[in-house]
Amino acid sequence: MSAVRGWSLGAIPKDLSQFVGNNGIDFGVSVNEDAALRFTAVYAAIKLLSENIAALPKSVKRSTDKGFEDAKNHPAWQAICVAPNDYADPFSFWFKNVASLLGKGNIYIAIDRRADGTIQLHALDPDWVVVLFVDGVKGYKVNCPLPAFQFLNRVYLEWEMIHVMLFTRDGLTGIDPITYNAAAIGRGIATNKFSGEFYKRGGQIKGVLETEQGLGDDQYEKFLQHYQKAAGNFETPILEYGIKYKEIGISPIAAQLIQTETLSIDDIARIFCVPPHLLAELSHATFSNIEQQNIFFGEFSLRPLCKRIEVQLERKLFADDEVGEYSVKFDLRGLMRGDSKTRAEYYRTGIDAGWMTPNEARSMEGMVKLEGLDSPRMPLNYAIIGEDGQPVPIENTK
Repeated sequence: MSAVRGWSLGAIPKDLSQFVGNNGIDFGVSVNEDAALRFTAVYAAIKLLSENIAALPKSVKRSTDKGFEDAKNHPAWQAICVAPNDYADPFSFWFKNVASLLGKGNIYIAIDRRADGTIQLHALDPDWVVVLFVDGVKGYKVNCPLPAFQFLNRVYLEWEMIHVMLFTRDGLTGIDPITYNAAAIGRGIATNKFSGEFYKRGGQIKGVLETEQGLGDDQYEKFLQHYQKAAGNFETPILEYGIKYKEIGISPIAAQLIQTETLSIDDIARIFCVPPHLLAELSHATFSNIEQQNIFFGEFSLRPLCKRIEVQLERKLFADDEVGEYSVKFDLRGLMRGDSKTRAEYYRTGIDAGWMTPNEARSMEGMVKLEGLDSPRMPLNYAIIGEDGQPVPIENTK
């Protein structure tokens, strides 16, 4: 496959990244992935999302007459849940991939189907991959500069590569969120840089010394020596020669430095769809809405990312005759189940209504199953109503 007769799509060159996507706004700082990660809000948002998805329970399910059951014998189970390859554990593997998705807009995972039927997955840096699109066929050209991973260098067909896109305009490659939001991120980086200089100077811009007298070189040097010595020892300097101090400094509140830093955190929260309180911005958080914001995090922050990954895994790891029978699940129930009181009410309702067993509730809480708690229960005052409007005996409903 060659890109000569089609489109060759790659990442924005690094030397142009500081000029692309910032809407012409220049805050005097260069914005790229490395610079953005040095901004604490970006670092915290990417780390938070990557760690939570990496820590989620993952499984491969098989649809049966009894419902969905774990398919632990399928090769995809080993690759997704146990060991994606010979050198990476599943937590580090998925953390790296989600971080690539959030930082560069794409996940690329090379699929190695071995002769013994096993599957190995290799995470690729998006900078190593160029997307090829020729005559309606999509491919991937990998060129890794690291000697240890050069065994992966070749052209991959569509079904040999798992490709997850964060936000796409053409359906072929994902948009780099840091480059496209360079203005907002650049403002946050510039604010940090300014505040560092601000506090380095003692928390204010220095004033000026003025006098109507003319000072000779000796008088100037003598005065400057006395003034700097007193100021350095936090003493009150004695101003000679009719010299007066005129303050031109401003406080951080007057400069709205704190408000600007808060707005920068809010921008990052919007870009990565993370509740601000999870980035330690608590100005609008209360005890009554923290739980709802945590549920928001699971439903609107994590779930779309997980669904993107699940769809690609199901499409690329299962054979044609397995599609629809097998599925991949990233279990978010633990993050979205609310506090202990809400969970207890949920379990009680399910057990009383008969659609959940006590052992199923115990399993969802990470507790061991107990003997005799595997059967559904129903209150004795419940009955099925027959056509004549009278209760039907249970033995007649079998």
